[in-house]
Amino acid sequence: MNIEYRAPRNETELDDTIDCSVRAFGDLGDRRYRFTNFVKQDPWLDLNNTRACFVDGKVVSVVQVFDRPMRIGNCVVRLGGVGSVGTPLEYRRAGYSSRVVRDTVRYMQAAGYDLSLLSTGIQSHYAKAGWVIYPTHGMELTLPATLGEIPTDMTIEQYESNRHLPALQGIFDQFNANRTGTFIRNDSYWINRPTWRPYDPTLYWVAKRDGRTVAYLQVERWRIAEFGYLADAEKAMIALFCHLFRCAKAEGVQEIDGLAPSESRKIFETMGCSVRRRERSNIMAKIVNFESLLTKIKPLLEARLRESGFSAWTGAIRICYEADERTLIIRDGEISIAPNSPSPEIDLLVNQTQLLKLLFGNMNAEQVVFSNGLQIREIGLLNALFPAGELFIWWLDRI
Repeated sequence: MNIEYRAPRNETELDDTIDCSVRAFGDLGDRRYRFTNFVKQDPWLDLNNTRACFVDGKVVSVVQVFDRPMRIGNCVVRLGGVGSVGTPLEYRRAGYSSRVVRDTVRYMQAAGYDLSLLSTGIQSHYAKAGWVIYPTHGMELTLPATLGEIPTDMTIEQYESNRHLPALQGIFDQFNANRTGTFIRNDSYWINRPTWRPYDPTLYWVAKRDGRTVAYLQVERWRIAEFGYLADAEKAMIALFCHLFRCAKAEGVQEIDGLAPSESRKIFETMGCSVRRRERSNIMAKIVNFESLLTKIKPLLEARLRESGFSAWTGAIRICYEADERTLIIRDGEISIAPNSPSPEIDLLVNQTQLLKLLFGNMNAEQVVFSNGLQIREIGLLNALFPAGELFIWWLDRI
């Protein structure tokens, strides 16, 4: 028996890997169509990003890596989103999937990925290969009893790609310019999206002010999937939410899943919504290359340092977690990255979950220091380098 762990060599083998995913999940409804589009309409399609186990030439287990340029603040890192993981029933419990997952880790390390994210209900399968649970948060909205009127200088229209797409691209880029977790979308992303991520055109709207598109809102099964607005167009965004709430109430819907950045809570509460915070534990994360990750966000860290009261601080910060360690050497407001340091001024010993939360802003330095019993006085410096924030991924960008 010949067993290989590798990428498909041609489109025929790629089709075999898609068929493997379909058989693993069950060929029901439009599942085959969706799996095919997930792979072949992907804007960053690469045969090497499909990892599979071939037994005597037959695909028995598969993992897809979805290549994404992701923001951390105003910097961009390379994310490997893991999805479409599947092994047909007759090939399970033979270790094929675990080995494909490990092959995927080796591939991402060799190919230059910095981070990996995935969504799953079987966390233990991926924990063995180094992924950790990363809690994310959404909002559940109870709609208000009364709704405001749409301003007279605004109109709401259904989205039409041939008319509205350029404006939406600009709004998305501006609205998410410094939002950790959002993706840099190329033209192919937007053009392929109607096929790759089908949507209901009746639940996709834009708001225009004096004839200019200034905000948009997309809804999926009465879930807020994505929205954005220009810096001076918050009222237009509120008008779109009012339109959504009216449509929902007309269908007897009183509660909506509001997957939105945390700062949007003020808008919903101002509109009279009852807002409940909801934690989700289906996302897992993994640092693929710690040195590369730090190198790519170094300009962001240096900018934060310059803007803080610690711009003259000199010394070394060693950051160590269970899989790796690196040292930030700070001198004259600039940061260099070294493999280690014999006597760092700050010795930050954390686990991977804490490190990711610190990098993304979901955990502050006081919490990290207290949780690990560390003796660190320079809390202010760490908070300046790693300020409060959040990892936020739009529903439509889910892997």
